[in-house]
Amino acid sequence: MGYWQYPANLLLVRILHFTDTYLPRRDGVITSLRTLSAALETLGHTSTIVAPRGQVSLPSLPCGVADLRLAHWPVTGGRDRLIAELAGHRPDIVHVHSPGPAGLLGVLLAQRLSIPLVQTYHTDLHAYAAAYRVPAPALWTMARLYAWKLGRPCPDASATSRQRALDAGNELLLGTASAVIVPTAAVLERITLPVDPRKLYLVPTGVEKRDAAPGWRRRWGIADTDRVVLFVGRVNREKGVETLIPAFEQVLRAEPNAKLVLIGAVYEPRWLKRMIRTDRIVVTGQLPPEEVAAAYQAAEVFAFPSLTDTQALVLQEAALAGVPSVLLDEVLYEKGVLQRQAVLATKDTFAEGIIGLLREREFARALGANARVNAQRHTPQAFVEAILGIYDSVRRMPARSQMAIATGTV
Repeated sequence: MGYWQYPANLLLVRILHFTDTYLPRRDGVITSLRTLSAALETLGHTSTIVAPRGQVSLPSLPCGVADLRLAHWPVTGGRDRLIAELAGHRPDIVHVHSPGPAGLLGVLLAQRLSIPLVQTYHTDLHAYAAAYRVPAPALWTMARLYAWKLGRPCPDASATSRQRALDAGNELLLGTASAVIVPTAAVLERITLPVDPRKLYLVPTGVEKRDAAPGWRRRWGIADTDRVVLFVGRVNREKGVETLIPAFEQVLRAEPNAKLVLIGAVYEPRWLKRMIRTDRIVVTGQLPPEEVAAAYQAAEVFAFPSLTDTQALVLQEAALAGVPSVLLDEVLYEKGVLQRQAVLATKDTFAEGIIGLLREREFARALGANARVNAQRHTPQAFVEAILGIYDSVRRMPARSQMAIATGTV
C-alpha cells in the first residue's frame, strides 16, 4: 500500500470526478466528494463533478433503489458525444468515486484520453448486493455490458455467485487505475481488490465539526429529560435498522427516559412503520447539516448497527461532538478512524451496549473524549493534501506507463 507526501511545488490540476450518487441525496460518498472538491477549489485547482444532477449533469433515470438515479448512456448510447463533451474540459486527471454507469464513463474517458485514472473504493459492493438480494444473473449481465463497453474480454459467467460477478466487475473498473484509494483498512479486511498493492493508498476522509442550529429539541418534541440515542444514515435495511429498533425496545425497559432519533432518508416507510411500536422513536427524515450537528450535540449515545460501511463518516461526526458510539462492525471497530474508542457489541448485546453508556456517564464522557481526539486527526486539509500527493504521483508516471495502464496491458 502506498504512502503520500504533499508536494510543495504541485502544479494546478483539472480534475473530473465521476459519481453515480449526488445531491439532493446525501450519503458518505457525496460528503467525501463535496469535501474534497471544495478543498481543491480553495487551493486553486479545477474540480468538476460529473453525475446525474451534478455540475456536469448526465441524463439519468431512477433505478428504484434508495432514490438512486443512474445514467442511462450504456443502454441508450451517446458515448462518443459524452466523451467529446467531457474532453472539452481538458482534464489532467479522472477520479472515479462509484462503480455505476457514471463511473464506467470516467474509466472510458481516461482510457480514451490516456490520462491518469484514480479510483476511490467507497462502497462495499458485496455487502450491498447481499443486503438488497441482487440476483447474480443481473450482476453478470452488468459485468458483460461493462466488458463490452470497455473493449475487454467478456468475463466467464459460468459461475453463479454474486461474489464472483462483483469481483469480475471490480477487475474491469479498477484494473486499469493508476491509483486506488480506500478510506479505511476495513475495506481490505473484507475483500481482495484486484489491484497491485503498490497502487493502493489508504486515505480517510477528513470531517470537520459544523455549527448547530438552535432550538433543535423543541422542534422535534424532545424534552430536556429525554436521553437521546441517535442514529444518522439511510433508515434502511442495509444500515441495520432491523437490529436497532428491537434493541431500543430493550433499552426502554431499562431506561424509560431514552428516546431514539433516526435521522436520514426513509425509502421504505411501510416497512419502517411496521417495526416501530413505541412513541419513543422520532423519525426526522433527511435534515440539513446544521440540524444534524444539533442532533449530535443533544445525543448521549450514537448507535450504529450497520455492517456495510467502509468508513462511516457519521462515526467521525459523532466523535467530533464527543458522543460515544456503539457499533456492531468488528472490522470497522478495529480498523476505523476511531481506533477502538467505541463500544463493540453483537446483535444480541447491542441494547446492553447502549444501556451501559447511558448508565455509566463518566465512562461515556471519557470514551467520547478519546474518540474526539482520534477523529480530529482526520481533517479536510489532511485529506486534500493526501489526495493531491496521489494526483502528483500518478501524473509523474511516464506517458508510456499511463498508456499501458489505460489499455489494460500491464
